[in-house]
Amino acid sequence: MEKTAFTIYLATLIISPLLFGSVHTYAYTLMALGIFTGTLLLVIKNVRKDLKTGTYRFQLPNTSLNLFFLIMTGFLIIQVIPLPDCIVQMLSPEAWVVQQKSEPASSIVVNQSQGNVWASLSPYYYPVRMSIIRFTVYGLFFFGLIQVLNSQKRIELAVFLILTIGCFETIYGLAQTFSGSEHVWWFKKTRYLGDVTGTYGNRNHFAGLMEMCLLLAAGYAAGLSERRRKRKTVRKPELSLRAKISKYLSGEQRFNKRVLVIFAGVAIGIGLFFSASRGGILATAGAMLFMSLLFIFRKAHRRNGIVVLLLFLIIAVYCLHIGAEYPIGRFEHLNESFEARSRYAKKTLDLFEDYKLAGIGVGNFRYAYPRYQAVEDRRYYMRHTSNDWAQFLAEAGLIGFCLLLGLMSYYVLRTMKLWNMRRDTLAIGLGAAPLSAMAAVAIHSYSDFNLHYPADFLMFVAIIAIGYSALHLERHRGRDRTIYRYYDIPLKYKGFLALVLVSGFIAWAGIWSIRHFVAECYCNTVHNYSLNRDPNPSLEELGKAVSWDRYNAEYWYKLARELMRVRHPEASKPDRDIEARRKHRMEVIKALEQAVRLNPFKAEYHMRLGWAYVYLWRLLDHQQKWLSAADISINRATYFVGDINPSLHVHLANYWIMRSKTINPAKPEWKTAWARACWHYKKAQGIDGTKQQAERIVRFVWEYYPDEVFIRKVLSDKHHVLLKALK
Repeated sequence: MEKTAFTIYLATLIISPLLFGSVHTYAYTLMALGIFTGTLLLVIKNVRKDLKTGTYRFQLPNTSLNLFFLIMTGFLIIQVIPLPDCIVQMLSPEAWVVQQKSEPASSIVVNQSQGNVWASLSPYYYPVRMSIIRFTVYGLFFFGLIQVLNSQKRIELAVFLILTIGCFETIYGLAQTFSGSEHVWWFKKTRYLGDVTGTYGNRNHFAGLMEMCLLLAAGYAAGLSERRRKRKTVRKPELSLRAKISKYLSGEQRFNKRVLVIFAGVAIGIGLFFSASRGGILATAGAMLFMSLLFIFRKAHRRNGIVVLLLFLIIAVYCLHIGAEYPIGRFEHLNESFEARSRYAKKTLDLFEDYKLAGIGVGNFRYAYPRYQAVEDRRYYMRHTSNDWAQFLAEAGLIGFCLLLGLMSYYVLRTMKLWNMRRDTLAIGLGAAPLSAMAAVAIHSYSDFNLHYPADFLMFVAIIAIGYSALHLERHRGRDRTIYRYYDIPLKYKGFLALVLVSGFIAWAGIWSIRHFVAECYCNTVHNYSLNRDPNPSLEELGKAVSWDRYNAEYWYKLARELMRVRHPEASKPDRDIEARRKHRMEVIKALEQAVRLNPFKAEYHMRLGWAYVYLWRLLDHQQKWLSAADISINRATYFVGDINPSLHVHLANYWIMRSKTINPAKPEWKTAWARACWHYKKAQGIDGTKQQAERIVRFVWEYYPDEVFIRKVLSDKHHVLLKALK
């Protein structure tokens, strides 16, 4: 079982970066299922029968990261479990406000008092659930990999495979870039043309993979050196000819292996450099300097520090010889890029200010950020801000951020203490790799979001596991195995209950991984550029997607849009039964209300729901209820809309123009509706000041108010010339 699990882990580690960095559903699902399978085999292996007592016991590795994975997983769970309203209001007042806006407007009109409602700290459950699953996968991979890396042979095999991946990525990327093909497997690149990206679609995340592989190569090359020993005055016995030959060949083999590793590191470094990722280059330089200082501060291993610096120098010479004008030229525009990324980070910190303690929920950034996004970035859909530190601070709040820093500091201190105690060269060399990789990721995360690429995070965990196993490797007195501490848990009562709970949690993660994958097969909502998926699935496919994963709000929203598209022509026929049209509209409203209930951050959901209530009012003649519900939904959309979507502002303004015609002009409510319409129209023209946008506004307002006075009020000054066309 152990050998099979070892094979599965290595195969998963190899395949993950090759499949576009595992950012697509089929790739990260395959990665997760591989790790779940390997974990299942190890769980079975770790359940053993005590021959003396006859009881069954379970062995669990006792590592410096146990506390990290336990507490961080617990924190993620706390973000999504329902809590009393008083606790949510105390920890995250803004999250409570957002949760209140998820309640269907129609039910609020009927029942004004919502009472004591339990809510979660994260307004949208689905992204946090996916974060919990992925974090569980990474944790299981670490605990499983350290158990199967139980000998020097296996540790070195894992290292060689990682270096092979790095070399392949470099060779493949260089061939694709400089041949003019510019493909990633079957997909033709549309971005980062001229940059080496390997099998990735993004140069920065490719650079993140390369920097970790390069640091592993440097640490392994240092670990293959022989530690200089003090000379003794005692005369050594004369070796036999056979012993001399054996010693020579052994030294030559070690030397050749070291040269091979350095060559692999140079190849990986060239790929990193020609990715033209400025953050990756700077992070690698800083991390290699850090690694060299680690070795230099240990008197017996100062030569290894020189080896690391020499490797860096060789890479630089090769790159300059090949031609480094373009990568170096990108640093000339560093200030422009820094200005944009600083703006992203500043707006992310504005988001953090509203969810300061508990955050918005890990994974919820892309849904909450549009409300804060700068108008200068209106052409971009920000799935992640280009600063992992700022994004995690916004998603996890001060509580989660302090937990992360504290637990990682604990791991670093424990690792440094063990590293200083070791004298074995391989343990010292590979033991420095995780610390250096953490330094590289910490620096690179200031300008990119590498750890949101599953393959990069998996590689990061693999290097930490390799370093941990190497630091616990014993290679003297005939031993060649890792020595760990284990929790030996008797499977009686509490132990059995704990094993059932943990196994149930892992099973839950595995089941939802499969359900998520099947749902995405019917309706694709995860960004996927490697497969040509239909963006508009049928009603039947949308229904199946919802049945497999009912917590994804986008499935419900697409279902509502498809219902409107498919059935609307038939529903609008004059001879169609009123009851049938009402039933159709109720189906649309039900889907939209569910989308809003699941994800209240999306202004578009609220806007569509408001208009759906309006159409229902025209059928049922319940003006007070449905128009009041529509007003609530439109006000909610205004709360979340932000400054980047001119089309959405136009739709909201159109609503208030329509709404004003249902109000007596003598009432104050008419002035309020008209003022809101004007505000949204001016906002839309401020974001998108094109003539076409202004013409669309004029056409709509003219249908309700065919008067130049009213048209002039909704137009910006520079568009008043359009009035001449109406005369």
